[in-house]
Amino acid sequence: MTKNLLVKLVAIAAGMVPVSAWSQDNGLAPGRLGIGEAKGDKDVSLTAPGQVLPGELGSAIPDLGVPDEVTPEDETRKLAEQLPDSVMALKPAQRMEILRLMQEAATFIQGIRLQEGLDRLIQIEAITPDLYQTYNLRGAIFTKLRDFEKARAAFRKALELKPGLMEAMFNLAELDFVERHFVEAEKAFRKLKADFPGLRAETVKLIDYKLFITVLLQSNAAGDAKEKEALAMLDDFDYLDDYPVFYYGKAALAFHQDNKEEAEEWMASARRIYDKATQTIYIDALIEMGWVESL
Repeated sequence: MTKNLLVKLVAIAAGMVPVSAWSQDNGLAPGRLGIGEAKGDKDVSLTAPGQVLPGELGSAIPDLGVPDEVTPEDETRKLAEQLPDSVMALKPAQRMEILRLMQEAATFIQGIRLQEGLDRLIQIEAITPDLYQTYNLRGAIFTKLRDFEKARAAFRKALELKPGLMEAMFNLAELDFVERHFVEAEKAFRKLKADFPGLRAETVKLIDYKLFITVLLQSNAAGDAKEKEALAMLDDFDYLDDYPVFYYGKAALAFHQDNKEEAEEWMASARRIYDKATQTIYIDALIEMGWVESL
C-alpha cells in the first residue's frame, strides 16, 4: 500500500512541466503545474498521462508515452526506477511522512500557496536530500515567483539527480524562452525533440510552436535568413491539426509584423475551433512575448 501510494506521488512531481503555461495575473510567473487538480487542502486528484487539467489551470505537458493501464507490477517496477536507494531504505513511517508532505506541497502549489508548498519541500529535503522530484517542484515555485535564477538552479539540481529528466530539460528550455534567450531556447527545444523521439503529439506541437517563435524573433530584418527559416516552419503547420499551432503561429507572425488586427482574427478563428484548455498554453507564449496582455 505504501509503495503504491508513494509511486503515485512520484508521478505527480515527475509530471511537472511548467514554465510558460501560466498567465501573469496577480504578478505570478507563468508555469502551469501538471500535478493534478487541487480540490482541498488534503485532496489532490491526479491526472492520467497526457490528460490536461480543467478550467483556468488547464494544461500540462505530458511526459513520454505511458500505457493507459498500469498494473501493480508496473508500479513496483517504476517505483524502483524512480526512487533513490536512500528513500527505499527509510523506515515505513518516514516514507509515509514524505508521502504526506508531497501531497501537501502539490496542493499548496496548485492553490498558489507557494511559501507553504516550499516549506513542505524543505521538510522533505531534511528527510532525504536526493529526491529529484522535490527540486522540480521547487523550480516550479520559483518560476511562479519569477525568480528565474533560483528556478534554474533547482531544475539543474533535478537534472543532476536524474540525468536526462525530460521535464527538467523542458523547464530549462522554457526559462530561456521567457527570459528571451532565443538562441539558447532554440538549441534546447531542438535537443528535446532529438533526444526524445517518443514525445506525445501535443508536446511536439507545443515545442514546434515555441521553436517557431524563437527562430522568428532572431530575425533582424524582413526577408533575412531567420525569417525565411521561421516562415518555412510555419508552412509546415496544418490548419486541420488537433492542436492550434497553425492559428497561433499565424497570430505570432502578425504580432511580430505589428499587425494586431490580423493577429486577433487568427486568435478568434482558433477560439471557434478549439476548447479553452487546449488554447491556453499557446496564448501564454504570446503573453510572455508581450503581444497579449492577459488571458
